[in-house]
Amino acid sequence: MPVGADPSFGWQDAVAAFAIVAFLAFLVTWIVTDLLEVPRPPYVAILTVVTLGLGAGYLAWSGTALVDLVTKNLGWAVVAGFAAGGLMAPGLRRLPHGVPPEGRSRVRALVWEGVVYGTVEALLLATLPVLAVWQSLGAAGRTGSTWADLGSGAVAIVGALIVIAVHHLGYREFRGPHARAKLAGALLACGIQALAFLVTGNLLAPVIAHIVLHAQMVLGGIEMPPSERVRPMPVVGGVSRPASRRTSDAVR
Repeated sequence: MPVGADPSFGWQDAVAAFAIVAFLAFLVTWIVTDLLEVPRPPYVAILTVVTLGLGAGYLAWSGTALVDLVTKNLGWAVVAGFAAGGLMAPGLRRLPHGVPPEGRSRVRALVWEGVVYGTVEALLLATLPVLAVWQSLGAAGRTGSTWADLGSGAVAIVGALIVIAVHHLGYREFRGPHARAKLAGALLACGIQALAFLVTGNLLAPVIAHIVLHAQMVLGGIEMPPSERVRPMPVVGGVSRPASRRTSDAVR
């Protein structure tokens, strides 16, 4: 289970922190990828800054030591991370596959979209929400026994699923009836990672799992969000016209 917070960090503080994480998790996708239509490489850089800022702020506010989050149950965290990453492989086979990058492009994609993108998403979606909910319930005296821990752990996973959902709904391709299966897949994959963090209390478990997930997507030619082909073609005067530069580029 995750470590507790400083005694001065009350349950109200943890709930407020969770709300901030959820709010910014949605805004960073909706504003950057939907409204501003920023391409994936610079979006990953923006997401990294936002996530690391949130993480550093939460650790300072809650009095949680980073060393505790990376050393607790270290061996089990590594095992859980690779196991969680392997569990997601069957689901990836059902996704559309393209032509994977080769040569230096593959190395760049594995580093930027695999390691960097995978790490920050694991922290934002599977670590911070679980930690905030768990520490809020701990401050409220809802942990400490087997049944209390199980109940609080279940609530923490629900909290993570909420953040996972709102984050992905910020991407245009995850909204609408046609995207329900895609959203369900994201909830399942990231939910497994959140469970890995909850059980081990070590952030390396979800980080490893998410890096494995993204690496499999890179090697399989599976497009990650934000997609370059999600803009609709509105009909203007009976003729379909590109709704944005992104769509126009994709059509060409």
